[in-house]
Order: sequence, then structure tokens, then C-alpha cells
Amino acid sequence: MPGFTELLGRFERTVSVPGRSQSTFSNYSRHLAAVSLHFGKIPTELDPEQIHDYLFYLQKKIKITLAIKHTVYGLRFLLKSEGLSYDFLSLPEIKKEKKLPVVLSKQEVWQMLSGCKLLKHKILIGLLYGCGLRYLEVRNLRLCDLFSYKDYRYDKTKKNHQY
Repeated sequence: MPGFTELLGRFERTVSVPGRSQSTFSNYSRHLAAVSLHFGKIPTELDPEQIHDYLFYLQKKIKITLAIKHTVYGLRFLLKSEGLSYDFLSLPEIKKEKKLPVVLSKQEVWQMLSGCKLLKHKILIGLLYGCGLRYLEVRNLRLCDLFSYKDYRYDKTKKNHQY
């Protein structure tokens, strides 16, 4: 494709100067190359209607949302770096698949708890499942968080950990 190599060289400079990673450049350039191959000319020569047709093609035929995102972001970055208008280029609405959380049965919970040999593992699993806490929330818990009511405070200064 005539002019694509020079365009890609300029694009690499503008991507790397602000500190973007090499993977960002390779992802953007791969999708820009796909646009160029699809139309047979460099992306800066395309009109907005052609770009919208290509995005429609990606949305209907390929159905890979990451490819659409990288194409739009790559085109935006390229057009902005070349001083061209990119106002017409917006990310199409990408529908997310709604998934319900997996709920364990009582038998599955008991199997998990009975499989633990150490009491601390049973307590951690019980907190994760029974209280609906996330892993990092359980990891950051302190003993005083568990026993915070008035009559039951853990005192590190007492001998033999008396309460």
C-alpha cells in the first residue's frame, strides 16, 4: 500500500512519545492495517461514510468487540495525530452479556468446608461465602474487625491472649 509505511512510522512516533506501550502501538497498527487492506488505501484517505461502513462490517460480520474498540481507538489516535477531524468517529454501543453469579448449593459449601484441614481456611471460606466478602476484603480483615462488639475485644498486651 503506497504511503502506509511512512504513515505507520509517523504514527509510531506519536504513540511512543506520550509514553504509550509497545503493545498499544502494535494493536492499533494491526487494526489500521486491516482497515487499509479492506479498502485498498491508507486510513487518512477514507471518508467518514467508509469508516462507518467498516465499523458496521466489524459489528455484524466479525462480532468481536475488542476488534471494534481497537479499530475506533486506533483511528481516533491516527486522525488526531495527523491533524484531521475525528469528531464523526464514536464507539458504537457494545452490549455486554449479563451473567448471573454462580450460587453454590449447601452440599457444595459443605464439601468445600470439609475439604479444608486448617481452621483458618474454613474461617476464610466461611467469610467469603457467608458474608459475601471479596478476597481482598477478607485478606485485609483484622481480628479486631471480627470481634468488635463491646465484651469481646482481643488485647495483644495480655498474656496468653486472654480476653
